[in-house]
Amino acid sequence: MEVQNRNWGGFTTRAEEARKLSLELTNRLKDPERVKQIVTAPDNLSLLGGHPWDDVALSAGYPGTILLFAEWDRQCPDEGWDLIAHSHLLVLQEGLRTGGYYNMSMFCGLAGVAFAVMSASRKGTRYTGFLTELNERITDGVWAALNEIKRTASEKEGVSPMAYDVIMGLTGIGRYLLEVKDHDKAALTLSGILEYLVELTCPIEVDGYTVPGWYVPQKHQFTEESKKEYPHGSFNCGLSHGIPGPLALMSLALQKGVEVEGQRDAIRRASHWLIEHAEIGEHGLYWPSAISFEQETVHEGQSEHSRDAWCYGTAGVARSLFLAGQSLQDDSLCQWGIRGFDAIFSRTEEQWNVDSPTFCHGLSGLLQLTVRMAQDVKEERFYGYIEKPLNSLLQNYDPESPLGYRDLEIMNGIDKAGLLDGTVGIALFFLSLSSTTEPIWDYPFLIA
Repeated sequence: MEVQNRNWGGFTTRAEEARKLSLELTNRLKDPERVKQIVTAPDNLSLLGGHPWDDVALSAGYPGTILLFAEWDRQCPDEGWDLIAHSHLLVLQEGLRTGGYYNMSMFCGLAGVAFAVMSASRKGTRYTGFLTELNERITDGVWAALNEIKRTASEKEGVSPMAYDVIMGLTGIGRYLLEVKDHDKAALTLSGILEYLVELTCPIEVDGYTVPGWYVPQKHQFTEESKKEYPHGSFNCGLSHGIPGPLALMSLALQKGVEVEGQRDAIRRASHWLIEHAEIGEHGLYWPSAISFEQETVHEGQSEHSRDAWCYGTAGVARSLFLAGQSLQDDSLCQWGIRGFDAIFSRTEEQWNVDSPTFCHGLSGLLQLTVRMAQDVKEERFYGYIEKPLNSLLQNYDPESPLGYRDLEIMNGIDKAGLLDGTVGIALFFLSLSSTTEPIWDYPFLIA
């Protein structure tokens, strides 16, 4: 794993307070059995159904807790955090044995497992056999997926976001492979993913109109509500499920010296499309969650401001444009990213529509994105942008709740432990504020 050796820190005067709270939250997660018991308690039920826990998912299980302890071990290698990570690794392995190796994705499958184990491996000196097995399964799985995509390519009916996105698709897997690109098979597989993403940005014809290749038809919309909202399909704009994710991966790969034919042109195509679809509303510049087929083809309607989060909205899109600008050394693209963050922080916190302390759709994610921008842009106002929402996040700490924070998907909150929308993501953000070494835990989010 490559770790950038840049000066890190100085983002806030409350770094030590944040570190203490991170330690408090981390201590609540030490016992793997207790964590699972809390999240799988009978009354701790998600709106989506069931308990928000999966032993083998980075989003909601032991890979997330392992990642947290691994980050503490990086910073404090003599405090035994590696032993705690190992105890969680053992129950993760049991989960794999009983549940099976069922998908390759970053947030729900083996890429996320491998990323967590790699992070805990002390620069590849531990768990080598396990990682070799995981890498073999991941690369084989990716080629199977790419072959299936090629087999159905002639249908030209659009694409499911689950094929290419950060959460379940090839973009998330590609971010892991970028960290192990020194291995020949991983490098070849990463190139296969990048070639697919380049092709994804090429125009296709749908109902007589030329549209971007990441067109999502009605049948591939995630929810019944979305199928009704987009009867003729849409183009997803979220970093979690839309074109900003592939854009970010292609840009990060280019920065790290990995390039396939057409990659630079693909970066420009995706970037220019996002810029063309920026909206100016009552509260300034924003990017919507999606563009409808009608908006794309006959330019009817304007999308509503959705939220200013990692998963959807201005923050994720703006960061992807900034990364694109860095990769192409194009300051105009970087400026669009900066403008996006300036617009977010010209709005009130209520207007952000960020409804949780967690990472995916909450304050922790917005703040970590802002920290990354502050690190890269080095402009004083970005440090100011961090202070007010950081205060809100610190104040939301609930010492009476078993994990310290609850995700607010239901009225009174729900206990979650994972990286995506649980306490792990919050604890890691707080830890980043006091670290003197650049973090690696946020790589799965395609923001670095």
